[in-house]
Amino acid sequence: MLSSALMILIAFAFVFLSFAFSHEFGHFIVGKAAGVQVYEFSLGFGPSIRQFTRGETVYSVRALPLGAFVKFAGLDEPPDPDCDVDDDDPRSFRSKPVILRILTILAGPLMNFVVAFILFAIVFVQVGVPSAVIAEVYPETPAWRGGIMAGDKIISIDNAPTDTVGDVKDKIWQSPGRQLTFVIERDGAVIERVVTPEQDPSVHGGVIGVMLSEVWTRRGFFESVSRGARFTMSLARNLLITLGRMVTGKIKPDVAGPIGIAQAVGQTAKLGFINVLYLAGLLNVNLGLLNLLPIPVLDGGWILLLLIEAIRRKPLSVEQEAFARMIGMAILGLLIVFATFSDIVRLGAMGG
Repeated sequence: MLSSALMILIAFAFVFLSFAFSHEFGHFIVGKAAGVQVYEFSLGFGPSIRQFTRGETVYSVRALPLGAFVKFAGLDEPPDPDCDVDDDDPRSFRSKPVILRILTILAGPLMNFVVAFILFAIVFVQVGVPSAVIAEVYPETPAWRGGIMAGDKIISIDNAPTDTVGDVKDKIWQSPGRQLTFVIERDGAVIERVVTPEQDPSVHGGVIGVMLSEVWTRRGFFESVSRGARFTMSLARNLLITLGRMVTGKIKPDVAGPIGIAQAVGQTAKLGFINVLYLAGLLNVNLGLLNLLPIPVLDGGWILLLLIEAIRRKPLSVEQEAFARMIGMAILGLLIVFATFSDIVRLGAMGG
C-alpha cells in the first residue's frame, strides 16, 4: 500500500499536471491548426527523461512532473539554432493574423474549463450531484417568516437553478429588499416560498437568516454530465463575482497561494482519489479564469496587447511590450506575495 507521503506527492503532481498540461495543450492544438511551427511540447520541467520527434515537433517528458510548456516559433528559442524562423516567416507566431494569435492564447484557459467539466462529470456520475440544503433556520428572520424549514432542498430562486451553496448565497446577496421566489423540495414534494432578504451592512448585501449545507445525490448519467457543465459555468461566474467584490472592497480579499494550494491537495489526497478529481476541477476553473485577467504576462494580458495591436493596426514596439510585461510582472509578483502571506497567516491561525 502506498505511503501517505507518496499518495500526497502523486496527488500533487496530478492536480498540477491536470491544469498545466490541459492549458498548454490548448495553446498547442490551436497553434498547430493555425500553422505555427511548434519546436517542442513538453510534459514536466527539468532534464528530459524521454522524447521523440514527429514532424518538426519534439515531444518530451521531463523529470519534474509539475507543469508543461509549448515552444512556438517566433516566441521561443529553437532547440537547434539552424531551424530558427524569423517574424516574417509564415510559420512564425508573430506573422499570423491577430485573430489567430488571440485564439491560440485563448485556447489555453478554455481548455482548462473543458477539463474541469470532464472532471466534474466523472465525479458527479460516480458520487452524485451537489445540492444546496437548509441546515438551520434562525428565528425571527426573513427565511423563518417566509416558511423556509431545515431540510429544505433549494432547487431554484426566481427561476434560476441553484446547483451550489454559492449560487444560493449570491442570489440572496444581490437581492436585499426584493421578494424572491424559492422553489424547494420538502419530503419529496416541490413547493414555493416567497422570501425577502434583509440588508446586512456587515456583508454589504442581502441575508435571510439560514445556515446552508451541501448534500450530494445520485442522478442518472446524462443529468450528471449536464450538471457537470452547469457546475463549471456556475463556479466561473461565482468566482468572477467574488473577484469583483474583492476589488471594490465589498468583501475582504481572501486568496490562496502556492502554500495554500499544496496544503489543500495534501488534505484532499487523504480523502480519496475522487476528491482529488474534484479539487483538480476546482483549480482548473480558478486558475483558468485567473489566467484571463488583463495583466501582461498572463494570457488575458497578452490578449489585451493583441487587441491594442488590432486597434492600432500595428504591433507595439519592443520597448512598449517590454514595459507592459514589466508592469505585469510587478502586479503578479505583488499578488503572489499577498497570497503567500495570506497562506502563512492562515497556517499560523490554524496552528494557534
